[in-house]
Amino acid sequence: MNSTNIPQNIIKAILYIIALDNLQLSQGSGGVGHHKWEDWMWTQEDSEFVSSIRAILDPLLELYQNKNIINTTQRAQAKQAVKSMREYASYDVNGHRLLLKIAALGDNNDWNVANIKFGTPLAKKPGKGKSDSPAMLQPMLSMKRNILGEMELGVVSPETPTSKKLPKGMKFAKVFRYIGATAPKSNADFSLYGNAKRGKIHITFEGVDNSGTTKLYAYYYACYESNKGELGQPSIIVSAGIVF
Repeated sequence: MNSTNIPQNIIKAILYIIALDNLQLSQGSGGVGHHKWEDWMWTQEDSEFVSSIRAILDPLLELYQNKNIINTTQRAQAKQAVKSMREYASYDVNGHRLLLKIAALGDNNDWNVANIKFGTPLAKKPGKGKSDSPAMLQPMLSMKRNILGEMELGVVSPETPTSKKLPKGMKFAKVFRYIGATAPKSNADFSLYGNAKRGKIHITFEGVDNSGTTKLYAYYYACYESNKGELGQPSIIVSAGIVF
């Protein structure tokens, strides 16, 4: 069990780290205020390190997929952040054995997100996900437009970012939304808004109470649903202030 669980492809590695950070900060078995990282016996330092790497990679993800925008310095920054994550999480002498702890103390969903097979029931499954399984597929979500009373999001596959088609075996790209003055505590706070069509979804805010003085924000994540009705892993969360 070592850092090779983190994908070699830089875009997939960034998505992996973002998904792992979302999971480690989600609610653990101890209820409200208890986190997944505590279930895995990570330390506070471990949790904060993963979040710090994610904070570096978040703004680079969309840039990295657009070769006309990202520069050499930003590419180097992304690769160095992923390298640091590999070294920190590894089972080597100076590593913190983060993924080994997930293998020992996590559940099936944790193993899926962390791409852990050795020593778990997932070892009996093929090394690569089947084309009709969304388990390891995470859509790339982006804010395309934010105008008066409307937003438009882009939802594409990170493997084919210029295509509007769904990945093979996927039936829908489902988009979930949360509205509030502060960030949601977990993905459980979101509700389904609708399905993206041809790589995008149009958002309106009919029925949202904007009579108060507090600024409201809309938060979104997306996930694939396969032809078999299985839901995949959530994308990164995208947010923006609502313009009323």
